[in-house]
Amino acid sequence: MTRHFISSSPAGCEVSAAQTRGLTAAGLAIVAVTYGLARYCFGLFLPDIRQEFGLSPETIGLIAGASYLGYLAATFAGSWLSTFVEPRLPILLGGLAAALGMAIIALAPDPWTLAFGVFVAGTSPGLAYPPFSDVIVRHTAPGRQNTVYAWINSGTGFGVAIAGPLALYAGEDWRLAWMAFAALALLITVWNLLALPQRSAQTKPAALTVSFRLLGERTARPLFIAAFLFGIITAVYWTYAVELLYMLTGNPRDAVLFWIVLGIAGVTGCFAGGLVNRWGLRQTYVMLSLIVGAAVGTLPLLIGTKVGIYVSAACFGAGFIVMTALFGMWSMRIFFETPSIGFGFTFFLISLGQGIGPVISGFLIPVTGHSTLFMAAGLLCCSLAVIAVRGKTVMPPHA
Repeated sequence: MTRHFISSSPAGCEVSAAQTRGLTAAGLAIVAVTYGLARYCFGLFLPDIRQEFGLSPETIGLIAGASYLGYLAATFAGSWLSTFVEPRLPILLGGLAAALGMAIIALAPDPWTLAFGVFVAGTSPGLAYPPFSDVIVRHTAPGRQNTVYAWINSGTGFGVAIAGPLALYAGEDWRLAWMAFAALALLITVWNLLALPQRSAQTKPAALTVSFRLLGERTARPLFIAAFLFGIITAVYWTYAVELLYMLTGNPRDAVLFWIVLGIAGVTGCFAGGLVNRWGLRQTYVMLSLIVGAAVGTLPLLIGTKVGIYVSAACFGAGFIVMTALFGMWSMRIFFETPSIGFGFTFFLISLGQGIGPVISGFLIPVTGHSTLFMAAGLLCCSLAVIAVRGKTVMPPHA
């Protein structure tokens, strides 16, 4: 039996199949530049950036944490604007933040400016991503929503996959790559300006207060705990995997090819909706927790062979994108009447973990080394499988 986890949408708000495809493509593209480029590509260029600025591991961790700090600062703003005004505004602001932040990174003359650019770029997915839950629920048919969301969420994989070839073309000129990313982000923001529907109805402040109060419901606690821990774990891989490969192999080309495989594998996240419809949210979640954990924990052990490196990249890339899609579906399953609030808070917690992860790792690496850190993070990810997915929907009280 086909199972749909977003069970209703307001009458009269659905759009045609062609318009749905247009929204999906625009959403996938904005996620590609805000997540795949603006937020996650710092690790790809880390060896060159560290060499140019002479950065210590502790400083790298703090700068990488700035990206997640920016996301945290923007997530509530994006969710609030989406609920109280309309989803279109924060999505467009997110695209502009991605373009501006990546341009600052490209032109940064010192580590302080670099950190500021990373911070601004990091705000972009916090603004642009949570509001798409509102767009999906309000403007697509219930039977299409899991699939539409999975395709939009897979934009991260597309962005990461695009970054690899651009990095190979730019070579050691990492600034050229970041400027190209900024230009692409600006073009995609204009695309979303033309594609996104406007919403005339506004949510009353009282309803918004109820939405935030529902975040404390017991049903949502497993989701929030798992999201926070998943953020800590995956930040280790995103920030330090390329540096680990470069240290152990001494070949920057292998590291870039690793990144390309990671991104291409992430594109398979577009099939997350089909996996959930076939296997159920709980079973898919358990399976993906183990796959991502194995990919993180075994990377130091697989570096002796190129095949092993690429297997880890493929498992992490696909597993990470599908896993984030599962968190989104899980949150919309619980908070489907106010999706951007629960959705935004879920990804806020993922990013809170991802902000803490690089900072802690930066101080642990000199003590434990990269390999021990990766193996510990992998074991922690596997342990997420014991956190059960709850199915009860949290409904706001009617006046």
